[in-house]
Amino acid sequence: MNTFKVKIITKSPLQLGYGKAGIVIDTDVVHDRYGMPYFPAKRFKGLLYESALEMAEIFSERIFTKNDIDKLFGQSEDGYSRLYISNFYLKNYEKMYSDWQYLNNKYREFFTTQSILDLYTDIRYQTTIDKETGTTVDGSLHNMRIIDAGVEFYSEITLEEDSEVNQKILVMALKILRFAGSKRNRGCGKIACILINEKDLPRQLFKEVI
Repeated sequence: MNTFKVKIITKSPLQLGYGKAGIVIDTDVVHDRYGMPYFPAKRFKGLLYESALEMAEIFSERIFTKNDIDKLFGQSEDGYSRLYISNFYLKNYEKMYSDWQYLNNKYREFFTTQSILDLYTDIRYQTTIDKETGTTVDGSLHNMRIIDAGVEFYSEITLEEDSEVNQKILVMALKILRFAGSKRNRGCGKIACILINEKDLPRQLFKEVI
């Protein structure tokens, strides 16, 4: 078993859709009870899986196979995942959570979920254009909350079976994972994934990856 620290950096605004929408916001972003956005582990794992499949296809399964990937991600017949991912949170999240909790309880009128969320996000408006007339479609004005570019999220990924092939899958999938969330055709969703403790991996592995 081996655990790796991973950082996600938003290189452009990021729209991580939230199941609940408010009266003012049509599409919100995932956030905790105090307004700090985070990147859900389940969503990231799905993106990482797709990224790994793309790499296997590019190299015609010479480095690792789809079966290797399915086994790692729990998509094989036994349904047992050899890879575990925690939610990605802001740096120093636990300390900030405690601070925001204190301020929210003591000065509730000033430190609200909305005011904290505004520190990391912005609101973007968009409309639908009628292709025939070139004018805005009535009633099509829509707004969405987006996470600002430059926000960093941190988490850990654990390989329960720390084999060489699993290390290769993880490293290569992280290296090429460049987009997440929705509205990518509108300039959103560009990210970079950095393996913080990649120095702990064998040098030979990175030579083969490169």
